[in-house]
Amino acid sequence: MCGFSGLLTANRSHPQAAEWKSRFADAAQRIAHRGNDDSRFLNFQSVSLHHFRLAFQDLESGRQPMLSKDGATAITFNGEIYNHLELRKELEKKYGNLSWRTYSDTETILEGWLLDGTSFIDRLEGEFAFVISRTDGSEWMAARDYFGVKPLFLALADINTRIFSDARPSYTLHSSLVSFASEMKALPNKKSWNRDGALRQFVGLFEPICTPFENIIQCPPGGRVFATKQPNGNESFTYRINVTTRNQAIRQKNKAPFWSEQESGKVLQSFRESLETSVTERLLSDVELGVYLSGGIDSKVIAFELAKALKKGNTGWQTDSLRAFTVGFESAGYDESIEASSFARLLGFTPHILTLSNNALNYSYPHAVQISENLQPFTNGAAKWWLSLFARQYVPGVLTGDGADELLCGYPSFRYCAWWAFTQRGRASGLSSGKRWRDSVYVKRFVGQTRDPWLAGSSAEGRGDDFEKSLSLWGIPHPLFEQVQTITEAILGKEEAQLWLSSQGPSLRSWYLLGLDSHHKDDPSYTLDPENALLIWQNYFCHTHLPVQILNWVGDRMEMANTLEGRTPFLSGAMRRFVAQLPDIALVQGFTDKAILRKSYASQFERNLALTPKKQFNAPFIDFQKLYEQFEVKDVLNRMGINSNGSKNANSLLEMSQKHQSISISTQDKYLFTHRLAALQTLLCSSIVQRTLVDELPLTRDHEFEASILSQGGPKP
Repeated sequence: MCGFSGLLTANRSHPQAAEWKSRFADAAQRIAHRGNDDSRFLNFQSVSLHHFRLAFQDLESGRQPMLSKDGATAITFNGEIYNHLELRKELEKKYGNLSWRTYSDTETILEGWLLDGTSFIDRLEGEFAFVISRTDGSEWMAARDYFGVKPLFLALADINTRIFSDARPSYTLHSSLVSFASEMKALPNKKSWNRDGALRQFVGLFEPICTPFENIIQCPPGGRVFATKQPNGNESFTYRINVTTRNQAIRQKNKAPFWSEQESGKVLQSFRESLETSVTERLLSDVELGVYLSGGIDSKVIAFELAKALKKGNTGWQTDSLRAFTVGFESAGYDESIEASSFARLLGFTPHILTLSNNALNYSYPHAVQISENLQPFTNGAAKWWLSLFARQYVPGVLTGDGADELLCGYPSFRYCAWWAFTQRGRASGLSSGKRWRDSVYVKRFVGQTRDPWLAGSSAEGRGDDFEKSLSLWGIPHPLFEQVQTITEAILGKEEAQLWLSSQGPSLRSWYLLGLDSHHKDDPSYTLDPENALLIWQNYFCHTHLPVQILNWVGDRMEMANTLEGRTPFLSGAMRRFVAQLPDIALVQGFTDKAILRKSYASQFERNLALTPKKQFNAPFIDFQKLYEQFEVKDVLNRMGINSNGSKNANSLLEMSQKHQSISISTQDKYLFTHRLAALQTLLCSSIVQRTLVDELPLTRDHEFEASILSQGGPKP
């Protein structure tokens, strides 16, 4: 919805204070893409604030940064609070007439915080990130929504940010100079790589607080940051900062209760009601919204509930037909536009289709990486970048299906965990893998994905090696272990990779178990039990991969790259509270993923549409050869401080790619080859981040080329 940044100085004589202050205004301009309705800068003696606004409510008077009535407190806010009108009524019932100055949710947050403190923040329903500060800089706080839909970064002077590598309920630290921003590029400090942080993100061991950079952290999803200014001796001051995590598990139980047919029907109805509520809440807007639509079940049910709301008159928009937006590909295996447009027409929506060539993806990929600031191998963000640019021609915001795969176990890795538990049931002691029919059933069921693992969205062949190796090394079941290991070995070499991976075990275990019953943390048999594999992998995934990679690369960052807001009904309070009580069997049944979602809507529209198999939203590998020289890929590992043999390892990966382009790869080698291509793709991604964020050399947009691509898409009556 918006973009903001700020600078808080407890000690103006700090060696970096003058430099950060001088760079602040220019750095703030780097996130102007997050809001084009208004911008505002406020400067006080110890506090500087900047805000770019994309307005959906109270378009006239909801300007930010917003000051309290007495001018002593300021808020910068990004997101939407869907229950803010109800919260106003609660405050007025408790405190009497509050003489509201605006109709905006920004003022609701500010006044609610001043009156009720943290308990008020905990009642917010929506996607949000905000910072509230006293204008004299004496104290401040920051908060982020439960799943981390909206980003929030903090630069902390003189801090070893690796203290956040292990999951804890809270952390306490001191810093005299703090900056915050919606994206790292708006932080005024010069960026330098942190080796462990960069390695963790590079190989796919994502962390929800640490970043790849020195002195920069993310506010954890669902986290809070509280800071007070206090004496530090010699007439200087510092901030005492407390960071709290979302110390809650995604679910607390994995055993299946007995559900009668009648009870099952009630559960499915309750699920639909929770999602309907979530969609209706996210229609709070003074302007029309659209919906992203693919061939998968997630976006279909969001569009279905949106169509119901339109018929009931719950949108408040003067329109008879809503717009659905879909991106297609010239590579047929990735294209879902025909099925998406057919479903849109079924609902009475107008489908808008943009078909992308590989040329278009090669263009958008560097721009998407520049916006994301993230190190990872995937290319679908390049398609999402175009989709947001396309949709923004028609609407300022869309509803998306983001979060369904994480909340309801839709990825192949979740099926893989369920299969692993299945294979281990009743296994005699000492019986090795491959000796029973159960051991090969996964590979037989998903034999099609071995033809092209990248297209299938599968990172594991499905023979159980990932679990056996990760349990041996870390004591936890990691279904993508061989991908992580292959990428690590490709950039470090086998011996160093083994040592480094082994050292990451305690950190990984702590994030796997964050929020689960405390006695599990001291019980090594809990993570070794295959029956717990699905629950603890999902818990880890929702604490790490979801906010850091997914909600960045195909979520908020790619929408806001082109000033489009994305709203996520699956990640609502109603949905997370419902899912928290579900057993494994409600999410993965046999090899059926998102089972409760599919069963809930099988009776609402054609059954075959509800049972559509999971098809990863993906895009082809980028033309690496074309971009290799442009971004000096061979030197990036050295510049990141990861490996002195970086140039040699980068060239080896490139030679491997070129060697295999024209030859047939055996099924056994396809996963290994795909993992190495992923390492190569991440090298390119890292090189772009080096150029645009570390070296501060932004990319130039080719608006003529963009217009030529966009002109090929449009509404399809």
